[in-house]
Amino acid sequence: MDHTLKPVFARPPRKSTAVLIVRPDPAAEQVQSHGASLHAQSARVAVPPTFKSQPRPTSSTKAKDLSSHHLPAETASTATNFDVYARPFVPDALTSINKLHGLTYDTPAVNQIDFVSWFRDFLPFNFLPRIAQATPLPVEASFDPSDDVRQTHYEQYFRHHLDAEIASQTRENESYSLYDHDVIIDHKPNAPITVSVQVPGLQENSPYVEEDDVIQLRQLEKEFETTLLPAGQSKQNSGSRPRVLNTVLRWTGVAYNGRVTSVQRKNEIVLVKIADFGPRGSGAGFGTRGVGLKRMHPGEHHLKFNIQFPVPKERYLPMQQALPIVQEALLMESSKLSDDSSTRSFSGGRGWWKSMLFPVEANCKAQMNLNKGYFKRNYFDRELNWEQLKVIESVCEQDYGSLPFLVSGPPGTGKTKTLVELAVQLIKYTDGVSHLLFCAPSDPAADTIVQRLSPHFPPNQLFRLNRPSRAFAEVPGAVLPFCHIPDTTFNLPPFKQLMTYKIVVTTCRDASLLMYARMTNSDLYSAEEGLRSSIHPYSTQQSPTYLHWTALLMDEAAQAKEPEALIPLCVVAQPLESGNLLSTPLVVMAGDEHQLGPRTSLRSSPLKTSLFARLFARPVYASHPLARDKSGKAPPTLNSAMLPIFRPAFANLIRNYRSHPAILAVPSSLFYADTLVPEATGTDYLASWSGWKGRKWPVLFHNNLSDDDHEMDGGGWYNRGEVNIACGYAARLVETGLVEPQDVCIMSPFKAQVQRLRKTMRAAPYGGVLWKVDIGPTEIFQGLERGVVIICTTRSRERFVEKDQEVGWGLIGMPNKMNVALTRAKYGLIVVGNRDILLQDPNWKAFLEFCERNGLMAGVDVRTQLNSGGRVGYTALERRLMAQERDLDIGPKSSRVLGGTTQDDVMWTTGMQEPLDSDGYEYKDEEYEYVYD
Repeated sequence: MDHTLKPVFARPPRKSTAVLIVRPDPAAEQVQSHGASLHAQSARVAVPPTFKSQPRPTSSTKAKDLSSHHLPAETASTATNFDVYARPFVPDALTSINKLHGLTYDTPAVNQIDFVSWFRDFLPFNFLPRIAQATPLPVEASFDPSDDVRQTHYEQYFRHHLDAEIASQTRENESYSLYDHDVIIDHKPNAPITVSVQVPGLQENSPYVEEDDVIQLRQLEKEFETTLLPAGQSKQNSGSRPRVLNTVLRWTGVAYNGRVTSVQRKNEIVLVKIADFGPRGSGAGFGTRGVGLKRMHPGEHHLKFNIQFPVPKERYLPMQQALPIVQEALLMESSKLSDDSSTRSFSGGRGWWKSMLFPVEANCKAQMNLNKGYFKRNYFDRELNWEQLKVIESVCEQDYGSLPFLVSGPPGTGKTKTLVELAVQLIKYTDGVSHLLFCAPSDPAADTIVQRLSPHFPPNQLFRLNRPSRAFAEVPGAVLPFCHIPDTTFNLPPFKQLMTYKIVVTTCRDASLLMYARMTNSDLYSAEEGLRSSIHPYSTQQSPTYLHWTALLMDEAAQAKEPEALIPLCVVAQPLESGNLLSTPLVVMAGDEHQLGPRTSLRSSPLKTSLFARLFARPVYASHPLARDKSGKAPPTLNSAMLPIFRPAFANLIRNYRSHPAILAVPSSLFYADTLVPEATGTDYLASWSGWKGRKWPVLFHNNLSDDDHEMDGGGWYNRGEVNIACGYAARLVETGLVEPQDVCIMSPFKAQVQRLRKTMRAAPYGGVLWKVDIGPTEIFQGLERGVVIICTTRSRERFVEKDQEVGWGLIGMPNKMNVALTRAKYGLIVVGNRDILLQDPNWKAFLEFCERNGLMAGVDVRTQLNSGGRVGYTALERRLMAQERDLDIGPKSSRVLGGTTQDDVMWTTGMQEPLDSDGYEYKDEEYEYVYD
């Protein structure tokens, strides 16, 4: 008997860790893996043939199956005809296991809130309004999902695109499946089993996993069996027929739906709990064969599993439930509007949803006089600038109309700072605002809001609402006193306690907890009016109506999907049948439509456009005379000749408190109409670093001529030369002592490059010093800042650029992602990339022209000139930096050329701290003053 095992995918010199499977006779009969009985299915799975005549990638069946579901059929290939965009090969013997049916063991979710019991103890259930259900599309209505969203098909439009997104996310999550994967089982007596799973890509949220998510595990077993061979194909064995030993993968027939109890993103480890209770499905026992998990001896065990990451439908359920509520309100408002003889009488209340989602000029108020030149409020934040004060003044005075007030805040301009002061002013000093809902798309952003508000409100006035499944380890210690934790999980406080909070902070998604608890304005109003009419059935006097939620503030609104933003809007929305309302709820959103928007699995989807961005594109905002001009011109200063004018229901924050002006110069020109004003201090930490070129501004482009490459097991794109350059710059900077390792970050849009950067930086000779250098994909740095940012663009071959753009990879042709990358740095920006490839993108060409004009380039022949005709010429900040040099008489004029001589560093200490004296920046006709508490 021949006991030799042939590796199916071995390729020297790299040793494969794939399952050892031998198929000696390609014509041998295969075991059917579909349509057989459960016993047959679990007994053996089909074994794929070995193809000796074709080149095969080095692949492990543990390799993650990267997503390519949305790729076109015709993709680019390498010289060896290897499809670089294709998924890594996984044998059918493994993938087919995930499609088989068997026994399923479910693990229950963590303690959930019993909402019915919760609100029945406090609210008169019979008086609560009916919950709107999904609305069928009218027969006479024509609906085309490719059209723009309209009031008449609002629900159908977003329901269609949510379904498409869920389907795409499902396919993407399937691509993250792990096959024949090693896991560690921790089995303790009388306790649930804990499974430790190493998940490649977890640090980059690929897949994205939260606590209490379901992960399905299917245990595999390897067995050996012999196969008889035709006579003559092998030597005789003791006179009997020839035979060979095969390795056969078997599934036990049981699927375990475990619940995630811990997500360790840095170590890429997920801990999964598997509960001890009976299976869902037919049959008895823990599997059809082998040893079940619960029958193992206590201790630690290493086993093999197929692992899947189902899409948690709970993430999308609140959005789906909000849609019919909004659609019903829009239809009812339209019906009442058509019955009203006067639009003016209607605009005061019953058109609230229409004014929130489809505002027009009729929702605005006219301005007949110039603004006052002073602010007479008791401000708590002593560092607010003019634009921030104007936001607070406008919203508190409510002088702009009944539409959402939008705050456009480029990077580092203090959006959160503005909203925090606004919340304090609304609660403490504004009539008609008693209870406020403050939301953000993510938990970290919501935690930051609580920390900023905590000096102004004690825990009995400020509440951080968390879903029960949220991990305590994720919540900052300073935030925990503002949470309600009755036992071992987060929860809702009792009704009376919840009603006393002045401000409730939560994520847009977790605002659904208030919907389920029937704590919306509509529910509370209906309960109050129903009880009042029952007590006073013959009363004809209409009492004034006080709404509980009087304002909604939404930070980072440009990152929330529109259906996601609807959830907190449903909480604060005024009742459809409200009578004598004293005021309508205010809605204020802050964000930046020029940075990364909502994350979606689909490359192209209306869900990638946030409600914030869609509103800003409506004429009432985009066509206003004081809006940022899309042609690149700064908005004019308001003067008497422009009156009367609709008061703007928006504000443009322009003062940047993060970056050196040279770092801001190109983003300000490309994305913000050259309006940004640098106000940051301490941007001269690296003024003496010898690595800067030309004018010695803290911006450098390093031309990288090394080729990009693709991991043969489907791991993605990387660039070895770029890794060495980026790590070298980080090491040089830290070695000078001018910056600490934690002040430096390296980013790349390609996951494989991120992994190689981490591996290189953590190894010798860098490992002992540079462990704290932050390395990650571009997306995770949105909202963050670092002293020095090193950007690796990675791509160096032109033929793959178009495909990158189709699937959303890279930084070329991705203006929002490029903007995020360039605007994270405070006092040092280094871009490493291939100059010829980047020149194809007009935005990157503008950046390269900026670097060339000022000699901020390395690895490029100084005699090489870019072609003229770039998207922008000299930027406003660039001209002002050059003017500063002239005013300070820094160096001879002849030195201000490409590759010029070293100049003095005086310009760093001044740093353009004073407001720029030009139209669009300085409000010359208005002096302002304000009072601090």
